[in-house]
Amino acid sequence: MNVILDVEAIAYPLTGIGRYTLALAKGLELSPQVGDVKFFTAGRWIDNLDDLGIDNSGHKEIKFVLSKVTLRQKTPFRRLARWIYGHLSAWRFHQQVKKLTGYVYHGPNYRLLPYSASGSVVTIHDLSFIRHPEFHPKERADFWQAEIHEVVKRASHIITDSEFQRKEIVELLDVEAEKVTAVHLGVEDKFQPFSADRSKIVLDKYGLRYKEYSLVVATLEPRKNFVRLIQAFEQMPAKIRKAYPLAIVGDKGWLSDDIHRTISSLMKENEAVKLGYVDEEDLPQLYSSASVFLYPSLYEGFGLPVLEAMASGTAVLTSNSTSIPEVAGSACLLVDPYSVDEIFKGWISLLEDKELRERLGNEGRLRARKFSWQRCVEETINAYEKLDY
Repeated sequence: MNVILDVEAIAYPLTGIGRYTLALAKGLELSPQVGDVKFFTAGRWIDNLDDLGIDNSGHKEIKFVLSKVTLRQKTPFRRLARWIYGHLSAWRFHQQVKKLTGYVYHGPNYRLLPYSASGSVVTIHDLSFIRHPEFHPKERADFWQAEIHEVVKRASHIITDSEFQRKEIVELLDVEAEKVTAVHLGVEDKFQPFSADRSKIVLDKYGLRYKEYSLVVATLEPRKNFVRLIQAFEQMPAKIRKAYPLAIVGDKGWLSDDIHRTISSLMKENEAVKLGYVDEEDLPQLYSSASVFLYPSLYEGFGLPVLEAMASGTAVLTSNSTSIPEVAGSACLLVDPYSVDEIFKGWISLLEDKELRERLGNEGRLRARKFSWQRCVEETINAYEKLDY
């Protein structure tokens, strides 16, 4: 079996889909079931993953004109730029692959360029732009509500991150159940418990104290539920807010100006710290050193930060809906993400009950062992083998 993998998602800052794509790329290279792996991005082949320019901090040194970074900018020509970029990528891809035969083509980030030579697979991580279009800019929601149906038509098979999402795809996209496979994501070995001594350099870098802060890792946008999270935090006694300040890893997203203003006011009172995007090598210590990890997201196709926090031995408060219970099992404190009161009560109970934190931390670490990138790669290859090409 030979594979063409689109690796455009491997870019700084490395988000959940970027982590998934990178783990898949590395796993396919090492798999004895795969003969040849070709990586494609921005209209060109990548000979090896190092050519992407991702250093140990997760930074991408190489940037392309009309790349997705450029398309995030708000300009009157963004729609035209997207159209040009999409058609240029498709044309270049066609030129590159027209002489290839016997390759499965996999688009791991929703997008699937036309490919007629052999079978094609697409990973659809979630359908929030259909289920909850209010969580996205209207232009983005409108684009994907139309485009996703074209992607599904092109795909020989669909992979998604959870059984919850598999059912959503079958229901909302009117796809035959046998055409969709749920493949859970994995967690890297670097996410593990760290002692105070091993975490000191990283914590000093960000002005944090070991097991004396609450952590969030997410882009500041409506879907991540920051408004209710902060409302719950503001209900806590000032003594607790100062003893366990809110540390936020992630940068500005859509409709986040009000959230940033509120966070800035908390920062003035030494009750919050905004870290932005952090170096990849610092994340494990930040997860492990937190008192609690918070992820009351309103909609998730999987919830990778929940799994990373569990593997780090940190107690997790997260949502009782969408895909997250599938990941968390009984090893996290699950709350209604639409209830500020439930978030508040769960959060403060974790901060005040060390025994509960330690129990959930241990249970989370054990459950996280069931999720590995090796298993994800193996099940992905099994999905490839379902194709008739």
